[in-house]
Amino acid sequence: MTGWTALALAIVVAGAVAGVPGLFFVAVATFGYGATTRLWTRFGLADLEYDRRLGTDRAVTGDTVDLEVAVWNRKALPLPWVAADDLVTDGLDVRERHALELDDVTVARRSLRNTWALGWYERVIRHYHLEARRRGVFEFGPVRLHVRDLVGRHARSEERPLPGMLVVAPRTLPVRDVGAARAPIGERRARQSLVHDPSLFGGVRPFQAGDPLRRIHWRATARVGRPVSRRWEPARSRQVIFVLDVQTLSGPAWEMSWDPDAFEGLCIAAASLARAALDSGAAVGLAAAGFSGTAQRIAYLPTRSGPAQLTRVTDLLARLGPISSGSLGGLLTWLVRRVPPGASFVILTARPPQEIGPVLRRLAASGYGVDTLVLAGDPAASAAAVSSARRSGIPARGMHLDPDWETADVVALTA
Repeated sequence: MTGWTALALAIVVAGAVAGVPGLFFVAVATFGYGATTRLWTRFGLADLEYDRRLGTDRAVTGDTVDLEVAVWNRKALPLPWVAADDLVTDGLDVRERHALELDDVTVARRSLRNTWALGWYERVIRHYHLEARRRGVFEFGPVRLHVRDLVGRHARSEERPLPGMLVVAPRTLPVRDVGAARAPIGERRARQSLVHDPSLFGGVRPFQAGDPLRRIHWRATARVGRPVSRRWEPARSRQVIFVLDVQTLSGPAWEMSWDPDAFEGLCIAAASLARAALDSGAAVGLAAAGFSGTAQRIAYLPTRSGPAQLTRVTDLLARLGPISSGSLGGLLTWLVRRVPPGASFVILTARPPQEIGPVLRRLAASGYGVDTLVLAGDPAASAAAVSSARRSGIPARGMHLDPDWETADVVALTA
């Protein structure tokens, strides 16, 4: 016997004892409501389908991503009120909604709520537009479904996993050198290689025992009066590792504090410089002492060349968090055990060079060249930091995004 049936019987008994026949009709109405509400309690969520479809699973900061939400009542029982709370990682804006409600259970997520009144076998599709305003990995799900009965009383709830993911990569901007003429960061050719490219003529050198006769440059030999051989540039592209200093504030590496604007600017600079180096033919890699959604404490991408490497670089930058997992010195020590000598490092940091100068000098003494130390920040402050770094023997460049990382249209490098 259910609670509604027991309540109806109690009303009948009370009416019989009190001699009030009108209570019989109240008991019938109570029994009828109890019988019908069991339909939505038992079958409300049965054969109810909820689907979410993203237009893409990859986007760039500033893009608009289509979102389609569909609900389908695949039964003869109409649903007077259905609600779906679709959870999504905080940071995405929905153009059609002014703000998403913060979830009570998962504070790092917000809820996209939809409500419908569905007839039998009715399907409804709604279209939204997600504004990807910042870099990151945004996870969707679970979704919580709720059903109410005819009078709006809660009937049943259910949670379904329905996982989804949107990876928003940082923007890549043109790189503009506003300083004196210098070799581009991540120059194309290697310093040494076992294989040479005969199409890349690099000059002449003194003749050495074992050089084939066809390698002798006869005109230059006649001009200088001694045998000289042709010299070609190495065929292997130079390996450049972009090292991102996740620690954006001075102090111990284990402190959980950071400058969000400085970190976002470093990510954009790393992606933009990597793109420029790849376009020039270099083999590019990326390393950072930070968490990227895995159990590893170091985010590392081995060096490769080709257009597909840019996608890998931006994907790793999208997953990289702003909390440092270790010191820059520890990261460089980890790298030199895995990267062959001859590779160059481009280090991007927002900290003063005095804090990382000793680490870079030890790196150079180990046979690993520091191609450039890129110092991010205000142009005036970065100019002073660049001068300080060069006085210490560290090749440094300044970098800034004008006016900020959200609206800048170029990565400006200063001498």
